[in-house]
Amino acid sequence: MLRISFLLTLLALFVIGSAAGAEELSQTIPVAGPGRLIIELDRGSVDVVTHSDPNVHVRAAAHGLGASSVAFEVVRDGNDVVLRARTEAWLEWLSSGPRLSVQVWVPASFEIVCASERALVTRRDAVELSYPTRAIGHASK
Repeated sequence: MLRISFLLTLLALFVIGSAAGAEELSQTIPVAGPGRLIIELDRGSVDVVTHSDPNVHVRAAAHGLGASSVAFEVVRDGNDVVLRARTEAWLEWLSSGPRLSVQVWVPASFEIVCASERALVTRRDAVELSYPTRAIGHASK
């Protein structure tokens, strides 16, 4: 009985810690010429804005239940930039969380490829806009 109580207490602490957690990423990758932004997310929304700078800038955040289990990754693969976000397998049954919110600024010459059926991607062609140079509360992984 004592062992079950102990395990339930540990589980409750883990769930509370996961619910309060928030994972964030802010990263800029220089690029040259046309390329592709390849989006590989388990869930969430991605707002893509084109701009005139030769950089891909990503701001990503996870909030809610299970946010601390989210791992964001941005890598360059030749002329392509790959954005990944994965959650731990035990969270698959949770339909409500975590919430992923991603903003990406890409050169106007970039093609957007969404490799996930569960991510919502919107694109705005706003070459006159540029990404914020000052990141607010960012952490890199």
